[in-house]
Amino acid sequence: MTHIFDPAERHKLDNPERRAEMPPEETLVKAGIKPGDIILDIGCGMGYFSVPASKMTGPKGMVYAVDISGVMLADLRSMSAATGLFNIQTAQATHAKLNIPEADYTLVLLSDVLHEVEDKQAFLAALSAAVKPGTRLSVIEWAKKETPKGPPLKERLSEDEMQVLLKKAGFTEPAAAALSDAHLLYTCSKK
Repeated sequence: MTHIFDPAERHKLDNPERRAEMPPEETLVKAGIKPGDIILDIGCGMGYFSVPASKMTGPKGMVYAVDISGVMLADLRSMSAATGLFNIQTAQATHAKLNIPEADYTLVLLSDVLHEVEDKQAFLAALSAAVKPGTRLSVIEWAKKETPKGPPLKERLSEDEMQVLLKKAGFTEPAAAALSDAHLLYTCSKK
């Protein structure tokens, strides 16, 4: 069984150390975000990327934030309302159903999600079926090496595993780039 992030530990998702290692705005630029994008942020947590993405996409853009934790989605909705962001919609997924809202997505973001998914191929197939050809996909994952924090090594995906999974799901061959000592960014698009 894979490790699922505990919402009680959500303080780890947005703290000064993470912001230094993976600044959200800079990371989103590397992920290919553009003004006007319609973004699907799967595993959005409390909105570490959803909130800056909503600002970066501007009034013509939209962020659909999906997570399995109702607690973290409630945090995101509260933060959005408090900061006056009205281009974020939330949806709760379950372990059995991804629950992707229908929209004309231009960019999908998966940050530290795929290693937690039990059936990665089925998950990616469902994602692929929900987006149109040309939709960009940016996947942030832990590097397959020992690091001071993060999931166990056996749960991490190698670059080769990522290539195979994404291509089998109908995405182009992903380009990989280091985001930090512990994370890689894979970018590709739906064929």
